[in-house]
Amino acid sequence: MKFNTTKMKKQLKIQLALTTSLILGLTNCCDLKQLNSYSSSSSTAIKKYEEINYSFKDHCLNNCYSKAINQYEIKKDSITDCDCDLYKQADEVTLLIYNSIKGYFDGLTNLSNSNLTTYNIDALKKSLTTGKFGDITIEAADVNAYSKLSILLNEASELFRKIKLKKYIETANPSLQILLAKLQYIFQENLEKELKWKKNDLFRYYKKMLVEKSLTDYEKLKATIEYYQQLSDINTKQNQIDVFAQSIKVIADGHQKLYDNRNKISAKDSKEFLIKYASDIQDIISIFNKLKK
Repeated sequence: MKFNTTKMKKQLKIQLALTTSLILGLTNCCDLKQLNSYSSSSSTAIKKYEEINYSFKDHCLNNCYSKAINQYEIKKDSITDCDCDLYKQADEVTLLIYNSIKGYFDGLTNLSNSNLTTYNIDALKKSLTTGKFGDITIEAADVNAYSKLSILLNEASELFRKIKLKKYIETANPSLQILLAKLQYIFQENLEKELKWKKNDLFRYYKKMLVEKSLTDYEKLKATIEYYQQLSDINTKQNQIDVFAQSIKVIADGHQKLYDNRNKISAKDSKEFLIKYASDIQDIISIFNKLKK
């Protein structure tokens, strides 16, 4: 059998060129291993949302119970007797924003790991609308960002096959930054404010009990222990919220750095700052985990 050496060399050159082009196309954006570490760490940190055992509905019920206690009122059904619809809507809005961010980082993790998957879009079928939901205000910019990121994720399986990693990051970043900032604000400003109210309400209740009621020393001791136990629980939740909000800020800064350098960074440059952000996020995750009871 005779081999066409010239033809084989030509095919080899073509294959080499294609391989080189593919490698350059990937490393043009960043070092994939380190990008995967950053994105998977970000995904893990974002999902800590599900471990924060406090919500706007919880706050509404606490407020409702507090008023009932002060008036010596017994409610038959807390769900129907406490008007918490707006606060439940606030939780739903927060969940929508969370799911869109989580979906993006799950997609980025899969894409940087060369996994082609179909993203489950069930969580994104609901629309985000402008309005005031409890203490949360959703503006047109938030709705627009959610819509754009949802469209990106809804078409994820096709985009994974058709667009480059750089394009995925480039398309998502403006909307992602808006939603990350909104989620950070919801937790650090809106939800933590509710916990501050709960802390003040708890202080007023026990202070009034100890001053106004005729209690034995044992009853005073028991009430004091109960107060500090509940106060400790509130402080833990506040610390969880602060740490979670801190992780969102680091994730946002890391993604912005990735976006800003998408056209000009080398694999070495990307490796350095992605290692730093991935490490910082992992440290925050460890802090969060230590706060859990």
